[in-house]
Amino acid sequence: MKMKTIVVTMLAALSFASLCSAADTSAKSVVPTAEQVSAAQNAAEKSKIATAATAEKEKQDFYKHVEGKTIAVRYDSGFTFNIDYPEVGVLQWTPTSGLSLAPSDKEAYEVAAVGKDIYQINWVEQKGVVISQVLNFKTHKAFAYMTWNKEGERGNRASIFHRGSFTIKDAQK
Repeated sequence: MKMKTIVVTMLAALSFASLCSAADTSAKSVVPTAEQVSAAQNAAEKSKIATAATAEKEKQDFYKHVEGKTIAVRYDSGFTFNIDYPEVGVLQWTPTSGLSLAPSDKEAYEVAAVGKDIYQINWVEQKGVVISQVLNFKTHKAFAYMTWNKEGERGNRASIFHRGSFTIKDAQK
């Protein structure tokens, strides 16, 4: 299913690119025809439907690993968190060290399987911190990239990359 989604997406992009390259290149900008726009929209819609089905399956598969559990993450940077998953698509993170960019909160998340028992979990916190975390349930390795608003930084965003590990324990009731 994943390969089909990738192929459909790539074909849509290639079709649009080839249609655009066939356009008059002497013009200052390439304006696609109505037919080209329609073809690209149809391809994108087919891809979105396939992607949504895959995303839901991956979310369910991931939830099997974390349902009723607390993921205790410890990063080499000193950041530590307990992450609970009270329902599919929702996580509750709680800092367990003095290091945190925001207080505990519940967040909606998206997840993608990036290997067997390896998942990338992504969420945007209400305070604007964006986290992309990879958990490997075979090795118990954890990686996370955090970025947040910070004036004067590149793109007015600061960031940190974390490496660490995690343990799994029964969630606190």
